[in-house]
Amino acid sequence: MWIFASQEERDGQLALLKCSPCPHCKHSGALNRHGFLKGYDELNFRQKAIRAIRVFCSNRGGNQGCGKTFSVWIADKVKRLFLDVKSLWEFVEQAATTGNKSRAFQQLGCSMGDSATYRIWKRFLQAQSAIRTALAAVCSPPKQPTDQPTAEGYLLPVQGTIAHLKEAFKDSKLNPIEAYQVQTQSFFI
Repeated sequence: MWIFASQEERDGQLALLKCSPCPHCKHSGALNRHGFLKGYDELNFRQKAIRAIRVFCSNRGGNQGCGKTFSVWIADKVKRLFLDVKSLWEFVEQAATTGNKSRAFQQLGCSMGDSATYRIWKRFLQAQSAIRTALAAVCSPPKQPTDQPTAEGYLLPVQGTIAHLKEAFKDSKLNPIEAYQVQTQSFFI
């Protein structure tokens, strides 16, 4: 999997596919475009949109590739999530600040049902360890004031993750989640 900051960067790399090594077998010269990954569009939920591009390491004919595929993403999308990273960041930041997940999700004006709020929040909570471990490689965690309220017992660690994201990518022109995905080459949740 490759994650790029912009469509221009992605398209530039895709133009050089034949010169690029496969991330699985490291063989160059065997990569080909192999279709698209489609999913529902956040702006028009009745229509599917292209979310990523598939790439195939060809082992057919005289090619010596491995036969595996991988996907090429732009950092504004998250795998298996209807929301884009801008909306996800707004939701996570607002929910962590106020402690009210339902209200934070309603403010997005998203067409998803109420249960989506809690599924997304659960994915975020379960990813805390991986997120903080990856962020620790970028910068040390910021100092947190100890007088912040903990409405649900686990709000303080979530606020720490938000503060750590902001600190790690404060100089980036990308959204903190986009910058995280480009830096770590992994999905946020």
